[in-house]
Amino acid sequence: MSKTKLGEWMWRFLAIAMTFSVGCTVWIIYQLNPPPLIVNAAFEAAAKAKGKAPASEKQSAHGVIAPSGGADAASTASEAPAVAPPALQPAKEPPINPEKLKFSESIAQPVPAAKK
Repeated sequence: MSKTKLGEWMWRFLAIAMTFSVGCTVWIIYQLNPPPLIVNAAFEAAAKAKGKAPASEKQSAHGVIAPSGGADAASTASEAPAVAPPALQPAKEPPINPEKLKFSESIAQPVPAAKK
């Protein structure tokens, strides 16, 4: 092949590669920004699904989900054992010793622990 033919094919390949990359970029942008018609329909469907649930199955202000069944279920939900808030529970010991993670102040080797 002559130099002109080789140069022509190089530019054709480059044009096809650039077109492909622009197409991929446009596709990714389209996928990240869905059309508002679809998004609004999804929000409406979610709102309808939440609205159809009976009041007895919704979560109460106490964080307990009451089973459907009327007054009997409400009385058993109120008799549920109270769980202490996380702030009042005793603190757990960390799984590692944080003292071992501190940088040493010198390069000297540590003194071995005395035998008991």
